[in-house]
Order: sequence, then structure tokens, then C-alpha cells
Amino acid sequence: MATPAHADAPISAHAMVHTCCTPKIEQERIFGEADDLGAHFIRVDVELSGIFKTPGAEPDWSALDQLIDVSKEHNVSVLGILLGSPHWADEEEYGRLSGEVAQHAAGAIDHWEIWNEPDGDWAFDGTAEEYAWMLSAAFDAIRDKAPGAKVLLGGLMRPHEPGWLQRVFDTPGADAIHKFDIANVHLRGPVDAVVRRYGEFRSWLAARGFSGPLWVTEHGYAADPAFQSDPAYRGGDPSQAAYLTQTLLGLGEVGAPEVFVTLHDGGLDGEYATEGLERIDETPGGDYAVARRPSFAAVRRLVDGWDQLMAWRAEQRDEEQEQRVEQAKAALWGTDARTARDKFHEARLRVHAAQRSGIARRIDRSRALLAGSRTALLLKGAIARWHSQRAYDHAVAVAILKQRIAGG
Repeated sequence: MATPAHADAPISAHAMVHTCCTPKIEQERIFGEADDLGAHFIRVDVELSGIFKTPGAEPDWSALDQLIDVSKEHNVSVLGILLGSPHWADEEEYGRLSGEVAQHAAGAIDHWEIWNEPDGDWAFDGTAEEYAWMLSAAFDAIRDKAPGAKVLLGGLMRPHEPGWLQRVFDTPGADAIHKFDIANVHLRGPVDAVVRRYGEFRSWLAARGFSGPLWVTEHGYAADPAFQSDPAYRGGDPSQAAYLTQTLLGLGEVGAPEVFVTLHDGGLDGEYATEGLERIDETPGGDYAVARRPSFAAVRRLVDGWDQLMAWRAEQRDEEQEQRVEQAKAALWGTDARTARDKFHEARLRVHAAQRSGIARRIDRSRALLAGSRTALLLKGAIARWHSQRAYDHAVAVAILKQRIAGG
């Protein structure tokens, strides 16, 4: 298995490479782009129906072997998605076939995802209970045939609606909660929602007994303003780049071990048509031309400067906390200063009243009270202004750090 170019950056490539139907020259171009990005993993589709075409026949390994050969030319590991089950295979047979594939590819592909978005009707036409048995059978077979391999839960398209997965876990006898090594979600949407949902889903899993790694195997954001869902990032290509900078660092902050960014558009429609970091199009000469968006350079910058950027982000969070503390102190001392001002005005009125009375002792006491009130007013006002200035200084530091992180 390839050694990752940048082990510290949890960035991988969702690449839409298919063993069934992606030409070798295109596979080579996509793997090369993932390598240039500095991706740790590249996610590819391994269609079982193309390997096991009829019951009892010899497997056709040619397409998978071709992909393995391509992968060996590049410094990027492979995450294989086991899908496209033959129509004649039930859940148990799906598991057995998955084990054969893992055994055949051992050493070249050691991470296997059990289906893609199984909670989506578009991708999986079975029930949650049927998926539970597929997952269970595949896990057992892969562990038996390729003991060093890791099994991933199929990437969920709706982690914020976990009812379907609860049914998977509740399936009697399948023991699905213990049949994967790595949990897996797909995250899109506004920056805050992406980061929040990651943490919420991890907590949801932990409450049910799974505390292992949680990967994000699909993450992207459209470059087309018509499909840019975060109001803060609706400026086309530059906004796509800025958005990914923020979400990837945000997911890094909450501890996501791997985040697979959509590498290329892949010929999809609607909101996904411009989600890639680049376009890869076949040319009339049969080659594949690459047109990188600014987001490619933005993600590569994260890969190259991950430790520094995360350090700046940690410093930004500290400055933001200090700003909040100083703002709170300024507000408290400001309240005390207003109270002191009221007491000062009250003491001044007493001095005037004492002067009108003509009683010397009363005048002296009132003047002493006025002097003390004036001192308290000046002191508390000065402290309030000092904390306000400190809050402002922290706000300036936050702005500078945000600019550094954004690449400005």
C-alpha cells in the first residue's frame, strides 16, 4: 500500500472511478490528480457484478487488476466501495463475494466500504434489515479472507436523520454495530451545519457503543453560485475555495481522521455538476484534459500547510475566547461605571443641598462623599475602557488570523 504524501492532513479524494467503465487512461489521469492534490486515499467503485458474472463461473479480475496496476504507479492509497452486487446474490452471497475481492486485492487495497449511501433509495433498493445482514456477512468474510483489511460502514447521505441506521443496528442477530471498523458519513451544506453534524453523529454513534473512527467519504461544494447553499459563500469559484478551506479546517478541529473532497465533476447534474476541484474532459484525441478550479490550489495549500493552519486556527479560537471574556468584563465594569455616575450625581446634589443649609459639618460630609464618588467613577470608567480596548485588540488579532488562514 502506498505511503501517504501528507499523513498529517486528513484530506483524501472522492474520485468517481469505476472498475466497470472508467477507461484506463482516465483512471491514470484521475489517480495522478489525486496524487498531485496530496490525497491520502482515493475512493473508487468496485462493481461485483463485473467480476462475478454468472454463478459458479471463474471470476473476471481483469478490470480490478487494471485499477490495482494504475494505483501502484501513484502515491495514494485506495478505498474500494463494494457495490453492484450480482442480481442472483443474496446478502450472504454478497458477503462471500466481498471476501473474495478483498483476498484478491490484499496488499493493494486494504480498505473496503460496504455499499454507497445505503440509506438512499436511489442507491440501495433493499431494507435497512437487509443491509444489516449484508454488512455483517461482508465484514466476517473480509476478516476471514484478508485479516489486515479494514471495513467501512456504507457512507450515509443523511447522518442527521439516523433512523434508518438505528434499524440496521436493531436487526436481530446481525450484530451490525460490531461489523465495521470505521463509520462513514457524507456531509454537504453550510459550513456550520457540516461541522455540527459531524460532531452530533459521532456522539450518536458513541451512545450506541461505537467509538471508532468516523470518516467523511464525500464532501464538496458547488462552484456554480446557483447551487451554493451557504449565504456566506455565494461568489462562484473563489467562494468554493474559501468554503472548503473553512469546512476542512473545521472538520480537522473536531477530529475527523479523513475527509474525501470531490476531486472532479464526474459528469453529474444540478448541485453536483460543479462540485469538483476540477473538470476532467475527454479530448478529440482520446486524452483527458484537466481544468483545475481555484479550490484545487486551496485544498493543496491545506495539505502543504496543515500544521501551521491548524495552529493559526487554534490561536484564533483562543483570541476569540479572550475577546468574549474582555467584552464581558467591559460590560460589567461599564455597568459599575454607570452606577458610579449615578452616585456621583446624587453626591453632587447633596453638596448643593448642604451648601444651602449653611451647616459646615454637613457640607464637609457631602464634599467627602462627592470626592469618593468621583474617584470611583473615574476608576471604574477607566477599567471599563481598558477592557474594551483589550477586547478590540483581540478582535484585531482574530481578523489577522482569519486573513492568514484564508490565504490573504
